[in-house]
Amino acid sequence: VLLLTHSTGPSQRTEQQSVSHPGAMVNHKEFDKAGREAGLQIWRIEKMELVPVPDNLRGNFYVGDAYVVLHTVKQRDCCFYDLHYWLGKECSQDESAAAAIFTVQLDDFLGGKPVQYRELQGFESTAFTGYFKGGITYKAGGVASGFQHVVTNDLSAQRLFHIKGRRVVRAIEVTLSWSSFNRGDCFIVDLGAVIYQWCGSDCNKFERLKAAQVAAGIRDNERNGRAKLVVVEEGSEPLEFIEVLGNKPQLPEGDDKDDMTADISNRKMAKLYMVSDASGEMQVTLVSEENPFCQSHLLSDECFILDHGKSKMIFVWKGRNANPDERKTAMKTAEGFIKQMGYPANTQIQVLPEDGETPIFKQFFQGWKDKNQSEGFGKVFVTERIAKIRQIEFDASKLHESQSMAAQYNMVDDGTGDTQIFRVESNGRVPVDPNTYGQFYGGDCYIILYTYERGQIIYTWQGASSTIDELTASAFLTVDLDRSLGGNAVQVRVSQGKEPAHLLSLFKAKPLIVYKSGTSRLGGQASEPPTRLFQVRRNLDTITRIAEVDAEAGSLNSNDAYLLKVPSGQGYLWVGKGASEEEEKGAQYLSEVLSLQTQPILEGQEPDDFWSALGGRKDYQTSKRLESKSLTQQPRLFACSNKTGRFIIEEVPGEFTQEDLAEDDVMLLDVWDQVFIWIGKDANEVERTESVKSAKAYIDSDPGGRDKRTSVVIVKQGHEPPTFTGWFLGWDAARWNSDALAKTVKTLQL
Repeated sequence: VLLLTHSTGPSQRTEQQSVSHPGAMVNHKEFDKAGREAGLQIWRIEKMELVPVPDNLRGNFYVGDAYVVLHTVKQRDCCFYDLHYWLGKECSQDESAAAAIFTVQLDDFLGGKPVQYRELQGFESTAFTGYFKGGITYKAGGVASGFQHVVTNDLSAQRLFHIKGRRVVRAIEVTLSWSSFNRGDCFIVDLGAVIYQWCGSDCNKFERLKAAQVAAGIRDNERNGRAKLVVVEEGSEPLEFIEVLGNKPQLPEGDDKDDMTADISNRKMAKLYMVSDASGEMQVTLVSEENPFCQSHLLSDECFILDHGKSKMIFVWKGRNANPDERKTAMKTAEGFIKQMGYPANTQIQVLPEDGETPIFKQFFQGWKDKNQSEGFGKVFVTERIAKIRQIEFDASKLHESQSMAAQYNMVDDGTGDTQIFRVESNGRVPVDPNTYGQFYGGDCYIILYTYERGQIIYTWQGASSTIDELTASAFLTVDLDRSLGGNAVQVRVSQGKEPAHLLSLFKAKPLIVYKSGTSRLGGQASEPPTRLFQVRRNLDTITRIAEVDAEAGSLNSNDAYLLKVPSGQGYLWVGKGASEEEEKGAQYLSEVLSLQTQPILEGQEPDDFWSALGGRKDYQTSKRLESKSLTQQPRLFACSNKTGRFIIEEVPGEFTQEDLAEDDVMLLDVWDQVFIWIGKDANEVERTESVKSAKAYIDSDPGGRDKRTSVVIVKQGHEPPTFTGWFLGWDAARWNSDALAKTVKTLQL
């Protein structure tokens, strides 16, 4: 038995409180705003106080500071919290201690229910990086140097950012000098009025996309759209570029050292320890060194450490009846454990409350059973136990009531202002019939002007099938409209399928309908097909999106509802076994829009005419997991690549989409009862070979004792079966027919 001791004597606790004045402020004023609504809230430690970070600058972190980040998800009367404290490489000891103390206090204020994370710059967890799909930007300096988080229109700024990463892009501020450049990466030279995206001669198209996203974020958030974005290829630098940096020297090749790697070879190497201070000092005692563990090992009146340090991960599990001191010092105990075990300082730490375990933690236990099953796809929601905060049923129309909501949902009000929608034409903006507001065509671009008491917002919606000419025209007409309004409107570019919650709220709680291709200028598609199929999927609780998909059986999914329009003008309302009530209502609404008399049918009870209209029966995405509304095993997507010179596997953070499938990589999709290997058309032979081997090793080393007979399915780009595509919302089969990535980059640059 291994016995470790970690002192938490009075002198140490007194020192912590004296270092950070927040030690005695159990109910800080900022806590009253925390967790009241779903979304992301970020605070910076300034002079030992919590100071909110402006919503438009989420994802920007000063390397000399510490931050507290709270992510809240609400599902009816249940809520789920992820609570992080982030430490920059140059933050002071006092700021680090203050962030840790505020995290403990906020955890206590929220009833001990948050999952806590310690985040170190450059080694953030996938949960954390998933909040910032546009990337994380590390800025030089900090509060002690006078650097503030402010939305600025300073057109005299001069900065250089080095773009690193593929799945998780990190923009690192470096010295504005040619010595910071290399040929293998992309860089952003921010000169205020002009933002240059510099692309090295050896960079790849994926790096170009990430650089374009970061550059567009600087332009839209920090410059409020009032800066010009210019792409510069190595060797064709403009005069202004040379005036700032000087003559270009011979540049080195790219640095292939990765910030993060994933290692699946030792997934089973885990141990379980019990934490107790019954003896008067904190003791950590070995319980089991063989996993998968038994859930019965976890006792509600104790705390436990699940040591997976060889893979740089430590979990602390807090029993609901554990000693308050044990619960409150859980994070500090884990940090002491890491030191005594000799693990790297960047080992990740998660602190989990009982009944709030994450899927990653559960995988180490054989046959884990939840007391309260989750609702929805792969999400775990903790049932309320301590009513310390006001609980509100999730309502997108109320998101604006929290100042932090713009960070997560871009909500500025309840959407009751004045809305005008225009279709983009070559000769200008054409007003859209108000009776069709909320209905868009994939072959069109639209401009939505929203006016409310605080100003105006211009949304530019760009259909997935719109042409480059239409994309260019939409960007030009948006700028022209902004100028005609005095140049003070907020501009928001929206790609089909990425509509923010506030835009959806403008349609008065009606679902968003997107017709496949076509154009509304002809009253729909030029030759509307006689058979049409629409997929209805819920997100943000009661908000639904409706998308027209290929009218074939392979487009069906047991987790959704569908409306099928047949040549006779009638329709079928197909309800999958895992479809929600909101999705069924969305399909009913669409039948009214299309003036269809529909016949509701349940999955498994389809008449022959239904299958005939879809061209016959075909396999579609269905499984026992999708038929159930309680999914506890979360699907996970990994990228397999040897672009750095060695084969690595890196998890895609956050909710993944089809856009996360990189054509020059191999991807691994784990949906528990199957593991898919998706091979991009530009993947090399080493990646193809090693990925298949890694999939087998991934299954064999599963810490939860997974069935070794779990099937491995190899899928080729452009030939994906419905059992694969069904895990992606709004799968576009035509995406691979064109250079979609290049089109996305072009769109960001407009």
